Amino acid sequence: MSLRTRRGVALMASLLLVAVACTGGTATQAPTSQAPPAASSTAAASNAEPTDAEPTDAESVEPSGPAESPSEPAGSPSEPAGSPSEPAGSPSEPAGSPSEPAGSPSESPGTGIDDLLFGSEYAPTEGTPGGTVVIADWQIPDQMNPYYSNAFVNTQVFASTMKGLWTVSHDGKWVPDLGVTVPRVSDDTVRIEEEKGDCPEEAQQGDTPGFEIDLDIKPGLLWSDGETLDLNDLSYTWQWNIDPDQTGLSGGTTGWDLIDSFEVEPDGLSATVHFCTGFAGFYGVLASPILPQHYMETIPIADAAEQSYPVGPAAVDAPVSGPFQYASLSPSSIELVRNENFRGGVSGRAAPAYLDRVIYRFFEGAKDAMIAAAINGELDVATDLLQFDVPALEGQLPATHELLVDVAWEYEHFDMNQQDREPGRGHPALADPAVRTALSMAIDKAALYQAVSPGAEPPEEACSPVAPGLYYRSTEDLTCVVYDPAGAATMLDEAGWVDTNGDGTRDKDGLELSLLHCHTGAPFRVTSGDFLASAFREIGVELLNTPAPETVFAGWNEVENDAECNLSHGNYDTSEFAWVQTFDLFGSFYGYHSSRIPTDENNGEGNNYVRLNDETMDEVLDRLFGATDPADQAAIGAEFQSLHTELQPETVLYYRSSARVVNANLENFFKNPGTSSDMWNIEDWYLSTP
Repeated sequence: MSLRTRRGVALMASLLLVAVACTGGTATQAPTSQAPPAASSTAAASNAEPTDAEPTDAESVEPSGPAESPSEPAGSPSEPAGSPSEPAGSPSEPAGSPSEPAGSPSESPGTGIDDLLFGSEYAPTEGTPGGTVVIADWQIPDQMNPYYSNAFVNTQVFASTMKGLWTVSHDGKWVPDLGVTVPRVSDDTVRIEEEKGDCPEEAQQGDTPGFEIDLDIKPGLLWSDGETLDLNDLSYTWQWNIDPDQTGLSGGTTGWDLIDSFEVEPDGLSATVHFCTGFAGFYGVLASPILPQHYMETIPIADAAEQSYPVGPAAVDAPVSGPFQYASLSPSSIELVRNENFRGGVSGRAAPAYLDRVIYRFFEGAKDAMIAAAINGELDVATDLLQFDVPALEGQLPATHELLVDVAWEYEHFDMNQQDREPGRGHPALADPAVRTALSMAIDKAALYQAVSPGAEPPEEACSPVAPGLYYRSTEDLTCVVYDPAGAATMLDEAGWVDTNGDGTRDKDGLELSLLHCHTGAPFRVTSGDFLASAFREIGVELLNTPAPETVFAGWNEVENDAECNLSHGNYDTSEFAWVQTFDLFGSFYGYHSSRIPTDENNGEGNNYVRLNDETMDEVLDRLFGATDPADQAAIGAEFQSLHTELQPETVLYYRSSARVVNANLENFFKNPGTSSDMWNIEDWYLSTP
């Protein structure tokens, strides 16, 4: 067994697209905002609204349009890892509380936005047909229609069966998949107009000019059942998403509802799509999996969540666009066989996949059992592993397998519910930025990381809510919290939280500063919760470490309104989970804009689980929403990251690395750091020794 650590995916770490002098924040200083972009040009796994979350120690994809999703749980929402980029740093700290500049000034990279977004160096080797590959995840799938779930375990299967026009490569670039090209502003295939169009009243919208975008798709594509696959199917996918009978979409209709025309040419190979207003998430929306019109039209839209692509025998005959089609489906195993009609793919090979068969094995939450199977050589790829799992694998694998440890677009965070209701439902203390900052100051992040990952090399200290390696990550104007428990205690005193009855817990107006802390129950989160409880006890705050794997990531309609430890309903005070971030920076809108707070009025739609409701943040995110030009998006994204560290809606605890066990004979396996999953190029995988 060999251990390889590949850092190539971090190629874009710390790049800022706007050259601005770094102004290190101080405890009393608010970040300096950059000037807003011109009104004429403005802009979530993907994977997604995020997508959002799943329970367990799994992952969730960052909220963002249809393509994002939190990284965790799988049956349970994967933890928002995927969530909007999560807070980093801390609100501007009151005087007396130390804070230091984060990072160093980002130099202008000297490259254009196109260099950061396009031009992947992916160059697969030519393979030999044949063979079967077994892929494992310790979570279980619950839905094979990509629009009703953003669980990371599901998205890995989607990458094998349901394709879109483009995807994100292992080296962090947009690359064509079923499409011929990826449109861009620089070549005029994305054209920003002078005025805003007429948007539907019910659509969430900005006030920036509309735009149109040219699409193309590879000729000669077929669904697995032999029916023609072209842009008429994508046009239908748009209409299907915004149909009034539609319910339960994991990413909502945001973005789809801003399309006011979708003109497909008679040959079905090219189209012009018009958005009534600027929209930052257009790449994520239009990269979404294409649905087969001829199949979906046979299912009432109101019943599609249950009847289309179920995890069961009925899905075997459902047409797919990917390199593999379903042979059998169950919660414990999904068997795929080569789709002989497939002619798309990221390499442009225009041929079916090399592999004959792909088998997904799911271990129903038993990660230890999956690790044991990997050590026994039963698996070709073991996914959904983190740096915490490396000690159990290192030195244990057969000589035929290797352990890959790579940087990931993921970060662990400590969330503080600002709902301001009552203890257990958004403790009133957490509505005060000073209290949130004090809690962050009480956390020794380096010691916490060693507690959950003994002996592991610590990553760079976390501050920004955007993981290293993402092109829109900023290190400018961040207000990063410095570990200072004495200063934290002073801040709580000044905020009026003192121990009046001598019981060791601070109180104010008769209310104890006791916090219900919820998480999936993953062992490392139990350890983390104990660490935090001990740290907070030193400053007079009680943290009730509460594993809640069944409820923490349960959807709005899956649990009662008063279910304890449910993020969607806001029935918690603090929580810990991770976001798996998408390449589409629009995910931050879903996680922090006040309109994305799940409520009865919006039927629980949204991923703003911390219930942040801040006018300045809304203003920044409104501008991000309407920014179509990626360069403008990146500039506004830097403002978001700066403001996030000031407001401290949650604390970024550490950036995560991911681990994979891979058969050394599996060629063209290139781990993907984001929500596109490692299966982003599965049509090019082959076995050098079948």
